[in-house]
Amino acid sequence: MRTLKVKSSRTRSRSPVQKRGSPSWKVETTLRRFWSNMFIKLGLVAGIVIAFPALLWWAEYPQRFGHFVVHSMVSATGHIGFCLSDVLVEGRQNASIETILKVVNARRGDPLLSYDPYKLKKQLEEISWIRQATVKRQLPGIIYIQLNERQPVALWQHQQRHYVVDEQGVVISEDNLQAFDKLPIIVGRDAPVHAPHILHLLEKFPDIRTRITALVRVGERRWDLHLDRTLQIKLPEANMEEALVRLDLLIKQKKVNPKEVTVVDLRVKNQMVMRLSPGAAMRLKGKGKET
Repeated sequence: MRTLKVKSSRTRSRSPVQKRGSPSWKVETTLRRFWSNMFIKLGLVAGIVIAFPALLWWAEYPQRFGHFVVHSMVSATGHIGFCLSDVLVEGRQNASIETILKVVNARRGDPLLSYDPYKLKKQLEEISWIRQATVKRQLPGIIYIQLNERQPVALWQHQQRHYVVDEQGVVISEDNLQAFDKLPIIVGRDAPVHAPHILHLLEKFPDIRTRITALVRVGERRWDLHLDRTLQIKLPEANMEEALVRLDLLIKQKKVNPKEVTVVDLRVKNQMVMRLSPGAAMRLKGKGKET
């Protein structure tokens, strides 16, 4: 007898056929068209290529790596002998050496290349006394600093305090004023700005300049000079040099005696008004009665 062999057939599972026009068919068709578009694929790849480095940059990984490389190179120069051994400062007169060294923050033995000359220059020029600074690294181990300091020309009296003022009208400092007690005192809110001009003008008249004890700015328009602490000179707002010429001539001719005259008013051109001291006025009055 023959044995009948029954062939077992495997049934394949098929996904249900999407009916044309159904919502699921539309979604699948849209996705296929989307992914088949070459420009969209290139755009996605380009976006990933750009976004990944940007993400790394935002996380500061390149900066950290760059700082690590620079720090390693600077440290290596220190190991081969380029270490800080001294700080040389030239041109310093009034700026505090302690303040300068604090700004430099010098530590003997540090790699010389770890000090940035440009950064040190900017920090030094923030010190009120220093107008300009030059900073250089001199191998193998010196930081060289050349200073151009501000030159004090007057003491500004303001709100019961005194401040040093330089030749450009810059207010410098209010510390250690004992060394500048021979400078003329200027008074007035805008006095520092205008003082350099009149002080430069007074250099032409040394007989006046040496006797000045104070310059008072009046109404933010003109100056009153105080000579020998007792004599007040009222200068005009305009033609100030012409008035100083007249005053210089009076002084040289000894026609202005501080013991007898308290005020000389030169505000009006070609006119001079003097105010006598009480003693001189009494003597002049007495002589008038005798006549």
